[in-house]
Amino acid sequence: MDRAEDGRLRFFSELSEHQISADEFFNVVLLDSLARNFGLQNVLISYFDPQGNFLSWTHRNGVLADCEEHPYRRCQPADVVRQTLYREAVQDKLTYNNVTPRLYHSTKLIPPEDYEQSSYVRFLEENFGARYSVTMAFGINAYIQVAFFKSREEGDFTPEELSQLEQIYVYIANDYKNFKKYEQAKIISNIQSEIILSGEKAYLVTDDFMHIMSCNHAAKVCLDDILGGTADGLDGSRPCSWLPFLLGSELGHAENRVQTRVIRDYIFKIYTYDQRYSNGIVDRYHWITIARAEQPAAAGKNSEALPAAPASP
Repeated sequence: MDRAEDGRLRFFSELSEHQISADEFFNVVLLDSLARNFGLQNVLISYFDPQGNFLSWTHRNGVLADCEEHPYRRCQPADVVRQTLYREAVQDKLTYNNVTPRLYHSTKLIPPEDYEQSSYVRFLEENFGARYSVTMAFGINAYIQVAFFKSREEGDFTPEELSQLEQIYVYIANDYKNFKKYEQAKIISNIQSEIILSGEKAYLVTDDFMHIMSCNHAAKVCLDDILGGTADGLDGSRPCSWLPFLLGSELGHAENRVQTRVIRDYIFKIYTYDQRYSNGIVDRYHWITIARAEQPAAAGKNSEALPAAPASP
């Protein structure tokens, strides 16, 4: 077995263990594994919120949250790499289910005649002693990116190195996807315990990009009654078309605030569950209980109707 193959196998094994035991996936443990198995020493993990606002970064030199003096603030307005990958991630509705390589090579994004004098390259040189970068995009709207740097002396990334980075992307993306499955299973279990204690009978749990992660039979009966038996998206395989209407402005409300809506004689109570990470990212989930109003007339003019689900193709 050659050294490169041995490194790939060790990396794969370490990530498999990491996805099960870690509280956070993209951290210094990942950086250490990349250095140990591939010799990739100069790597930066940057974190953003789903709207593209910078939160923090993690480098082998340390962790630095956003602040007035953060070096990235000066570069961000001219960071063509970030702007491009974020725009494409929003356009493609990127989530943590993606395992297709998404690599952004700085010398392919910045014209050769502008490269030497670009503020992006000055930023790399001043902060990381680097001149070239390849950046990977992960998660909701690319709210996590992993950048690999090379110095002027090392030269730009070769086709062989880019091919290796594509393989590394696939390893990381698959294990991150599995990490989220483990994590979300624990979140659903915690939420279900809360619901059981509340005494509610019908409930559903959603993630922050409009998938229904869990929906019990009692809730399906209620939703079929409201939507005429055409409730879509209950299996979580795709975004649910009527969830944005139900959640409405509740999407931006603070954690622990309960919202109540009455729709066709059913009372919906909407709770938020925020999964917070040390890097500043907050993944928001909702759990929603459904119960019949005691007096249908109580809904009155405030009662609403969910939009009809689109017809199946």
